[in-house]
Amino acid sequence: MKHFNCKVLTALAYLILALPGNLYALQFHSNSEGIITHQIGHLFFLFSMVVLMFIISGKGLAIHKGWRLIQVSAFFFILWNACAITVHFLDNQIYAVSVERLANGYARIRTQNNSSLLGWVYYGLKLDHLLCVPAMFLMYKGLCCLVDEQKAEKGQTL
Repeated sequence: MKHFNCKVLTALAYLILALPGNLYALQFHSNSEGIITHQIGHLFFLFSMVVLMFIISGKGLAIHKGWRLIQVSAFFFILWNACAITVHFLDNQIYAVSVERLANGYARIRTQNNSSLLGWVYYGLKLDHLLCVPAMFLMYKGLCCLVDEQKAEKGQTL
């Protein structure tokens, strides 16, 4: 009987965690100082990733798997920052797009002049996690490869 109760409690816990009430995953910048600082951060990160890509290729480090993965990661981070900068520009700086929250967790994208093309472009750019998550994963895998190579080199010299 104890085993059954444990399974029921685990199933209930999963159900509660899988069906959350409110999700607050969006960040809005209400004042101009916040969005400008945020945009500068994106620009700096984008520029840093461009420099990293040039350093990796310039020093010939791309012959190592770990550095190649980091270089591809930097490319994805560049794309992610470009998307984020564009989205922030559209909704927080020139107000060409606004997101209207509806009931039951739904939202509506409103654009100036009711441009459906701009709405779809904005929606696509808001899917920036499709670039950021692979970038972080590739960075992680690249660093793991570099650590493994370092461990292998130290093991051979001992």
